[in-house]
Amino acid sequence: MDSGKKTSIANIKSFYSKWRGMNSGLAGIFAIIIIGVFPLAFRDYYFDILNFKTFFYYKVVIIFAVVFLMVNVIFLILSIYLGCDRSTGRRRKICASDWSMLDFILIAGISTLQSATPAAALLGNDGRYSGLLIWIAYAFMYFAVRRSLRLRQWYLDLFLGAGMGACIIGILQYFDIDPIGFKNLMDPGQYYMFMSTIGNINTYTSYAAMLAGASVLLFFTEEVRIRKTWYLFCMSISFAALITGMSDNAYLAIFALIGLLPLYAFKNLRGVRTYIFILAVLSSEFWSLHRMTKPQSGAAGQMGGLYRIITGSHYLILLVAVLWALYFILCWMMKMIPDTHPLMRDGNKGRWAWLAFLSVGIILTGFALYDVNVCGNAGNYGGLAQYLTINDDWGTHRWYIWRIGMESYGKFPFKQKIFGAGPDTYGAVVMENHYDEMVMRYGEFFDSAHNEYLQYLVTVGLAGLVAYLALLVTSIRKMIRLSGKRPYVMAIAFAVICYAAQAAVNISVPIVTPVMLMLLAMGVSGEDEADKEIS
Repeated sequence: MDSGKKTSIANIKSFYSKWRGMNSGLAGIFAIIIIGVFPLAFRDYYFDILNFKTFFYYKVVIIFAVVFLMVNVIFLILSIYLGCDRSTGRRRKICASDWSMLDFILIAGISTLQSATPAAALLGNDGRYSGLLIWIAYAFMYFAVRRSLRLRQWYLDLFLGAGMGACIIGILQYFDIDPIGFKNLMDPGQYYMFMSTIGNINTYTSYAAMLAGASVLLFFTEEVRIRKTWYLFCMSISFAALITGMSDNAYLAIFALIGLLPLYAFKNLRGVRTYIFILAVLSSEFWSLHRMTKPQSGAAGQMGGLYRIITGSHYLILLVAVLWALYFILCWMMKMIPDTHPLMRDGNKGRWAWLAFLSVGIILTGFALYDVNVCGNAGNYGGLAQYLTINDDWGTHRWYIWRIGMESYGKFPFKQKIFGAGPDTYGAVVMENHYDEMVMRYGEFFDSAHNEYLQYLVTVGLAGLVAYLALLVTSIRKMIRLSGKRPYVMAIAFAVICYAAQAAVNISVPIVTPVMLMLLAMGVSGEDEADKEIS
């Protein structure tokens, strides 16, 4: 090959490198705004927080889309003018999560077209603004970031930094300290229904759940002392935010985190020691926050039942002591045994043992549900009986909301069972047959299923639910694969897992969902030198 041709190829590669670099920079700015600015943004405190954040997100997406389109059109015109061979530019392949997102948008579009209220399904203005339009914005964000961003660990530091600001505000509010005057004009009866710059306590704890998942994994994988200390701080604050968030949905995220972490951590004794340390920190925070909460404070009267069960147990302080003792014993053991010892070498025996333990726990939970609801032995389970007894009042009326949702779905014609009633139209569906009953029984109207998966089943049908679950599963699977070369990607996977766990009793709103989907897109992007062999 002559030198002129080599120079031409080098120039073409340089051109495409600059093109990719520009797109990556734009995607990086987009990510910075969504994970670093968006959670802290507000206008009129809690009075318009959902409206403001929704339209703030739309504005960011529109501005980014315009700039992104202009830049790529300019580069495309230049590539044509310069006669560049487009096959020279290295592009990312379409992966399973891409197809899942495309499937979901297509299904949501069909659902909107066949909806009885297509305008409401498009805009989501009869619900929480989670209609087709915002899902199109989510999809654009996903593909722009997934195919352009070069992921770096500092993006996660930014995510945690913004999160720490939000969590510290929420924790201070729990102790009746309102640093930026959010509650000055609020009805005192609503003081403990909203927290930080996020809004409703359920939404706040869903955000804190992602922070907890990410910070725990980053603490686990980090080896540099300064960064590990930073992640320990973030982990401690996010645990405190979940505990003081006054919402029981936080405990699903905690259970998912401590239940699934050993499947990653238990590869050697060092991983077991770190896991015990994390449990010791968490249990210590339960104990200390309970002691710091004044019994006569308003927050004390609002704490959920699981918090009362955990902190009211006389065994909590014993658990704290045992965990710390076990941690120091493991530290001593690791000093005494050589690195070549089987306990120090990576293996899967610990993971298989934990998986067996989890399986037994699931079986026992199933038996307890059967024993309480079929055999009528609720009295044998003490304070846990209120969570095991399934009736319409379970979970702040959640079982009632789910029951009428399933009854409504059961009455759908076959086509509607597949494609649903239209995005974010759950309220219209249940209102048709159950409005009077809701108002008479509970004095309120439920416009959401308080279960994201049931919400998708009713609103975008079985096909939409399958596509959404496929998006989560395929994305997490890819992140696990990518984490082999870049362990910090596993932090994003666990952030998404924690969100998905609490979503079983929570709702999707454009306050936290944009952050979750941005993290998901970042997790399945991340093309850099460590990633080239994988791609």
